[in-house]
Amino acid sequence: MASGRRLERKAREALARCGARLFERRLVTGSSGNLSYRLDDGTLLVTPSARSIGDLDPEELVRVSADGLPLGEGRATSELPLHVAAYRARPEIRCVVHTHPTMCVLWSKTGAIFPRDTVGASETLRACAWTPYHKNGTPELAEVCAAQFAAGVDVVMMERHGLSVVSTTLEDAFLQTDLAEEAARLAYYGALLQGASGSAPNRG
Repeated sequence: MASGRRLERKAREALARCGARLFERRLVTGSSGNLSYRLDDGTLLVTPSARSIGDLDPEELVRVSADGLPLGEGRATSELPLHVAAYRARPEIRCVVHTHPTMCVLWSKTGAIFPRDTVGASETLRACAWTPYHKNGTPELAEVCAAQFAAGVDVVMMERHGLSVVSTTLEDAFLQTDLAEEAARLAYYGALLQGASGSAPNRG
């Protein structure tokens, strides 16, 4: 039991640190974005509703059952259905990181994933998928994302919304989020340069 409490404490602290890093990188703004972590007993730690994840106290994190039922005080993020569905789709994952990175949101409005022609995007960023718009916090949004996760995709870009990443570690989920935003940024400026020159960028 004591070991379980220590592991929960470490998970809470790790979630708070991850939220701060995401905020510092402007991968979230205001009270957008939410995080979760699955503990060994199957219960989830999730970020609270209507709260910036940039300066969370570890004790603010809300504990819920695997089905999303509250197990203590606090109101969980409105995107809880997405987190619950992701864990059901991927039994091996330990965390879900949901953010609203500016360039990823812009690209999501095009109906496709950004071009992946840079080294970082092609070799380091894992497979990505695009999903059509569904209102945030709804079962429909959770289902379309979970279908991509179940197919083995770790990075899902949601139309007019943001990015959801699943992983076995928070560090990896943070890195994949950061990589996706940088890839989207480079693709955006590459498209601007190509449009300005009227030709494909020099690949020499």
